[in-house]
Amino acid sequence: MANAEKYCWKVKGIYGDGSCPELARLIHCRRCPVFATAGRQHLDRDLPLTYLGERAAVMALPKETGRLGTLSVMVFRLCGEKFAVKTIYFQEAAEPSPVHTLPLKVNRIFRGIANINGELLLCLSVADLLDLTSEAQESRPAPAYERMLVVGREGQRFVFPVEQILGVHRIAPEDLGEVPATLSRSARALTRGIFLLNGRPVGLLDEERLFPAMTRSLNP
Repeated sequence: MANAEKYCWKVKGIYGDGSCPELARLIHCRRCPVFATAGRQHLDRDLPLTYLGERAAVMALPKETGRLGTLSVMVFRLCGEKFAVKTIYFQEAAEPSPVHTLPLKVNRIFRGIANINGELLLCLSVADLLDLTSEAQESRPAPAYERMLVVGREGQRFVFPVEQILGVHRIAPEDLGEVPATLSRSARALTRGIFLLNGRPVGLLDEERLFPAMTRSLNP
């Protein structure tokens, strides 16, 4: 069978110009005996001489061990330090919004309420909750990319300002190291562990302690 006839479906068949007179009756080339014969010949063809050697080389390669149970986290910067929360608790990143104080309610951590896309949310200073603020930090220039980070858990929703959103990343539980003593006492208490991102440490906040601490901060 000539090459043009062998692959006639590519020339005058359904994958070609459609000029084959049999198309009016068969509708599609897969109903044509020529197409079926070519398919059988393709499956019955002899293996290349190099096939077994190539497959043996592939099978001899060391197996890659997949990392199970990876965590998806949202990373952000706060007072020059990097922290993260699990993305299942991250709900929104918004532009900076004015914070309105509530008489006799606000304190060092609870700053008031902020309008985030039409919803009034409790606004906290997580920097103060983690005791990251200091005279050294206050002397730093104003951050260039301020954002408001909305988090939620079990019906509770809070918003807090951050310097920058650094995006979603995946880590494995075995990547988490111990929390260094250089962090403040509050930050150590609320941080589950430390992992590296581009060679820099990131503290993964512990939601089991973070959200209760945020709720307690609402008390004057």
